[in-house]
Amino acid sequence: MGFSKAIITSGPTREWIDPVRYISNASSGKMGFHIAEEIGRWIPEVIYIHGQVLEDYRCPSGSKRISVETTSEMKDAVLSEMMGDTILIMAAAPADFRPAESKESKIKKEDGSEILLLELVKNPDILKAVSSEISEREISGCCLVGFAAETDFLEEHALGKLKSKNLDYIVGNYVGKNEKGFGEVETSIVIYSSRGKVAEIGPLSKEAISKKIVEFLKTDTSNAFVRS
Repeated sequence: MGFSKAIITSGPTREWIDPVRYISNASSGKMGFHIAEEIGRWIPEVIYIHGQVLEDYRCPSGSKRISVETTSEMKDAVLSEMMGDTILIMAAAPADFRPAESKESKIKKEDGSEILLLELVKNPDILKAVSSEISEREISGCCLVGFAAETDFLEEHALGKLKSKNLDYIVGNYVGKNEKGFGEVETSIVIYSSRGKVAEIGPLSKEAISKKIVEFLKTDTSNAFVRS
């Protein structure tokens, strides 16, 4: 199957608690950056939508770059770029929750009790929103690739997300304080599709893993079914 456009998301998003504090995660953006660089050798138009990635991972060569901060902003940017014959690779780590209320002034430690209760609400699920948009607008020739960073039960959670978000592929890996995944470390991944487990890669550097992910997708989307 031929794609005319690729959208790669990368890095963490931020959800502000007050003007100086936010919710985020330890994603560096390295995986998404290298995927964007590699996929440019395959697909002519590459859109790189990134959160607050490290400086080294902000500008993949040959890509149109869109910088966002919040998960909602990332969702809107992705939806605005979706069209027919597009592959979307959601390598970003958007925040799943945001504060129900973002304070306009800094919360002072001296104010109130010893305990600060922070109410969180769910952020929109970007891949579910894209999948719905594809169906509603009858966009053809798209391929949706998600990532599942898990602390346990990787296959169970990855396959659950694959089905619930109506994805074509999902890339799963373990993350955690003493595990491989976020940051600069080497990592291992498992790629799943509607056919189940289809590839295991690693442990390798994220640059090498990214290259192998793109090689796999290039070959498999030529041979396997992708939504019409």
